Amino acid sequence: MPKIALATYYEFPNLTENDKLLIPIFNEYGYEISAEIWDDEKVDWKKYDAVVIRSTWDYFLKFNEFSFWVSSFIDSSTKLLNSPSIVLENANKFYLKKLQEKGISIIPTWFSCDDITFEHVNKYDRIVIKPAISAGSHNTEIFDTQMLSKEVFDAKMSTDEWLVQPFISAIEKEGEISLVFIGGKYSHAVRKTPQEGDFRVQKQFGGKYEKYEPSESLIAIANNIVHVAAENALYARVDGLIVNDDFLLMEIEMVEPDLFFEFTENGSQNFVQRTLEYMK
Repeated sequence: MPKIALATYYEFPNLTENDKLLIPIFNEYGYEISAEIWDDEKVDWKKYDAVVIRSTWDYFLKFNEFSFWVSSFIDSSTKLLNSPSIVLENANKFYLKKLQEKGISIIPTWFSCDDITFEHVNKYDRIVIKPAISAGSHNTEIFDTQMLSKEVFDAKMSTDEWLVQPFISAIEKEGEISLVFIGGKYSHAVRKTPQEGDFRVQKQFGGKYEKYEPSESLIAIANNIVHVAAENALYARVDGLIVNDDFLLMEIEMVEPDLFFEFTENGSQNFVQRTLEYMK
């Protein structure tokens, strides 16, 4: 029987409830499914026909180890999905700079790989500073520029890699829109809103999720983003804000995004079918 591993991390050794929906469907197609912790040294990855990255949600805390693990699948008989090239490119949010250069509308962003001066950002009342390698709003902070000194800002920019953005208040009420693509095609969408007084939309910070019905024009915009970023990705989640009727990309998640199967009738079935196609 062919074998597939769904890669997770130590806090969800048996997968998330969302990803557990995939197991009986894979079984129906004759595949044996195992949940494996991505950095468990005891795992023999070569025994699997494919490894599908799901909830490897601590990867940014061990990025060197994660990069080595992902790279080990290059030229391997075991197929990694998404592919190593897609995952390694997408893990650093500086990919947004490349997408912007290709005509994709993103949240206004300064990248620490460029020359950022405090004068660039202090014209805004509030700014967001987030790590280039991170997930789940880890180490993402909002600063009141009137309370932020040039010395503190410059010192922060001199360490690691950062994205700096003006704080866009639309996220507090309208929330963030996530459009899920499977096999390069639109599947379903979710709106995520933060709890009152916060800007983070993740559930661990009190965020709320609900099914969302995007317009055809929004689907077309997101489809173009996926096409430009990585049209051969098995899965991609396009996250953004609608500001003045324009969709501004925050991220396109192609490493380990929650795909919100609970908000769609056939999303998990579609995911399994496309996975088997990508394994050929």
